[in-house]
Amino acid sequence: MDSKDPTKVEDIELKIDSNQINVSNRKNKSFYVFLGKKILEKHDTLVMNALGNAATTSVIAAESLVRNGYAEYVKLETQTIDVEQSRTRDGEVKEEGAKTVSRAKLLLTLKKHKDFDLNMKKFNEIREENEKLNEAEKP
Repeated sequence: MDSKDPTKVEDIELKIDSNQINVSNRKNKSFYVFLGKKILEKHDTLVMNALGNAATTSVIAAESLVRNGYAEYVKLETQTIDVEQSRTRDGEVKEEGAKTVSRAKLLLTLKKHKDFDLNMKKFNEIREENEKLNEAEKP
């Protein structure tokens, strides 16, 4: 979304069919907090899956959801899984002979906090107030 694009976040329709998020290092924790809240609006539980270094991002996002009263921890699970490594360190795709490497996998399961709806209402009120203030400051 371009900064000059008048489309607001609430105008974007998300098609959320699953309660699972595959966390990556390519997006920041704020994105996953936003997505987690959207999923919890439709589902009672949220499962965050992360491989390797993305585990840090998922833990930070989950902790933010818990601290701000949107979710509660249900389960934390770690696994070691085998993944085919099809790229070299330079980012080139290997033609043949992809080797299998072991990676750490983290599964965080959260459930909707009992005050989720109230906290979302407060969040939306604050966001609307901030938007009005920002509009008033524009020349």
